[in-house]
Amino acid sequence: MNTRRYPNTNQYLKGGNPMDGKATDPRRAFPAKAGAASLAIAGAVGAADGGPLATAPGVRPPRKERLMDLTDLTDLMDKAGELFDAGDFDAADASYRQILSRDPDHVAALAQHAYIALLANRLPAAERLLKRVLRLDPGHTRSLSNLANALWRADAYAELADLLPRVKADAPTATPEQLRSFAGRRPYTISGPETARIPFAASDPLPMVEASVNGAPPELFFLDTGALFALNQDYADRLGIPMYGHTTGKTLYGEHEAYQGRVDRLAMGELGIGDLPVHTIPDTIRITAPDGRATQGAIGTSVLSRFLSTIDYPDQALVLRQNTRAHIRARHSAPMWFLGDHYLLSHGTVNGLDRMVFFVDTGGGDIGFTAPRTTFDAAGITIPPGEGFHQVTVETVTLGSATRRQVPSLAGAFPGWFEHGFGFRIGGLPTHAFFKPYALTFDFARMRVLMDPMRADPRSA
Repeated sequence: MNTRRYPNTNQYLKGGNPMDGKATDPRRAFPAKAGAASLAIAGAVGAADGGPLATAPGVRPPRKERLMDLTDLTDLMDKAGELFDAGDFDAADASYRQILSRDPDHVAALAQHAYIALLANRLPAAERLLKRVLRLDPGHTRSLSNLANALWRADAYAELADLLPRVKADAPTATPEQLRSFAGRRPYTISGPETARIPFAASDPLPMVEASVNGAPPELFFLDTGALFALNQDYADRLGIPMYGHTTGKTLYGEHEAYQGRVDRLAMGELGIGDLPVHTIPDTIRITAPDGRATQGAIGTSVLSRFLSTIDYPDQALVLRQNTRAHIRARHSAPMWFLGDHYLLSHGTVNGLDRMVFFVDTGGGDIGFTAPRTTFDAAGITIPPGEGFHQVTVETVTLGSATRRQVPSLAGAFPGWFEHGFGFRIGGLPTHAFFKPYALTFDFARMRVLMDPMRADPRSA
């Protein structure tokens, strides 16, 4: 296996905003947070999750022993940081838990432990741990944004509305006014069949389905795991969707004002979903189906995560199951993590390079893969100098146990801020053409991506 290394991103493992460069390195900052006496406290690893803590006798150890403990914990933080940076979240978490068993109030380790719980979508544990971090360090920037995203996913809109003004970076796509408009309502109320099969109206350049918003005639929406539930601005205006301020949205097309609103009902066939948050996207972000109809928005992760969802490319249908604990058989699988308010992550490789974190984004159109230039360079793929998009073919891309060969790819499409923006490196983005041979299932109960090939494809394994 190729063992070429990537630029180290441990500098992004900060207690504050990974983008602002002002926070101190948590691996070196803990002595200032916890007195040396706290290192005499021993306890079970489970104490970090709020379990019982076994307290050692309150005898202050000799100074030499305390200094050795400081060195050991610093080394453990270094090791954990390297593992986290590489996307080896389980191994990193084991190190953070080891630190917390010796110093339960180690803010940096606790914050990272909480972050990993959120990535694993363990929302009650993540919320509890994040609130503990913020009791110890009320201004911890990353934990403020992580708590906001935990509350967003848990539909705790009233609490999130109060928290949002304190969140300085990586906040959910929402405004306090929008969230308060849900008072007395239960978000994402689902009605209809236990399993709904919504046929594709078109499959290229992206899968599209018909959906009705607030009882209006059905329109086309494209499916995109790199998006939330969104309406084009002019369509939202025509329907009179109430809006409650705006945030700044980021797409491959640049930044735009995303107005935040509330939809009373989204219907796909006989399946209905009541009281959904929604945001607007520019009218230029539209896809035209072969019959000439244009899409009026996107159905993304905020909707798909409410179900055991399958985007079935070979059978041309979106399948939504209300029983999220059902078992789906598939030939291939990959681990899944949930970042922020809608980003789905997994593990993959490119041309035999070391395993890296991928952003699983089905909304990339005709291509099958994109990546930062650093990945293309390490994979031996020549990219012309300068800005702009460049079509390339990648020999081999894997996602978990699934392998695609001769993958049509696009250099220059990967957002520059995304590679190192979250405390670990994201090295690639498999998208539409990669997934076309598969019934692609997102299992949020077990946090797995399932891929079942339903037809022969010589480029797939």
